[in-house]
Amino acid sequence: MNIKKILIASSVLGLLFTLGIAGVSQTASAQASPAKKSLNKTLKATTAVNMRKGIGTKYKKIMTVEKGIFVKATKYSKGWYKVSANGKTGWVSGKYLASAPANYKDAGLVELSEKDGFIIDLKYATKKNFMGYALYPKDSKALVAKSTAAKLKKANQLAHKNGYNIKIWDVYRPLSVQWEMYNKIQNHNYVANPALDSNHSKGVSVDVTLVDSKGKELKMPTKFDSFSTKAGRYYKGNSKTAQKNMDYLTKIMTQSGFKTINSEWWHYNDLSTTHPTLDVPTK
Repeated sequence: MNIKKILIASSVLGLLFTLGIAGVSQTASAQASPAKKSLNKTLKATTAVNMRKGIGTKYKKIMTVEKGIFVKATKYSKGWYKVSANGKTGWVSGKYLASAPANYKDAGLVELSEKDGFIIDLKYATKKNFMGYALYPKDSKALVAKSTAAKLKKANQLAHKNGYNIKIWDVYRPLSVQWEMYNKIQNHNYVANPALDSNHSKGVSVDVTLVDSKGKELKMPTKFDSFSTKAGRYYKGNSKTAQKNMDYLTKIMTQSGFKTINSEWWHYNDLSTTHPTLDVPTK
C-alpha cells in the first residue's frame, strides 16, 4: 500500500471515529435531557396525588390534587405531566391521571336559560353567598345533566299553572369549587364532603325557589344558604305562609322526580340519574 492510500484510509478512519464520538455524545445528551412534549389537554386525577416542583418524587410537594379534580396539562416528560390546578402549576405522575372532558358539552351537561321559563340567579357567580366572593365566572351558565333538565322543566310547567316561576340559585358545581366550599364549612350537613360524593358536582342537584308573576320571591322558611336548623324541612317554627310555599315547591319538585334532603328546603336531587363527578368550567 502506497503512502497516498495510507493517508486516505487514516482520514476515513478518523472521520468515522469523530462521527461515532459525536453520535454517542448526542445520544447521551438526549437520554440525560429528554424533550418535554408540549400539549394542551384536560386530565382528571384518579386518586389524591401530589403536585411537585419537578419530575419525580424527590422534588418538593406543591399541593395535593384531590381525587376527581380536573387539571390542564401543558407538557409531558418521563411519564409526568406539567399541569395547572387551583391557580398552581407543577408536575404530576401520569399514573394517577386519566383523560377527561374539556367542556360542559363533552361532559353531557346542558344549559338551562330564561328562554326555558326559568329565572336564573346563580348566587356563586356573585359575592352574595356564604363565601363572600364569586366562585364562578360572572357569565357562568346554569348547567345540569340532561335528564335533570327535563325534570326541572316539568316542575316549572307545574309552577306556571299557579302563576309562578322557578328561580335557580345553583345547579352544577365544579368539584374544585365543592372542595373550596367544604374546606371552609367542614360540615357535611350543609356542604357535601367531595371526597365521598357531591351530587352538585355531577349536575344532578338543584337549589331553587319560587317567584310570582312580578318576579318577587315567595316567602320561604329562610334565605338561601342559611346554615341553621330553621332551613330544615321539619323545623316547627315556620310562618303559615312560608310553610305553605315550601310545601308547594316540594310538591311540584317531587311530582317531577326529585328527592328532598332534610337540612335544606331549597335543595333537590335527581337520584334516578347516573352521572360522573365533573370539574369542567361553568361556561
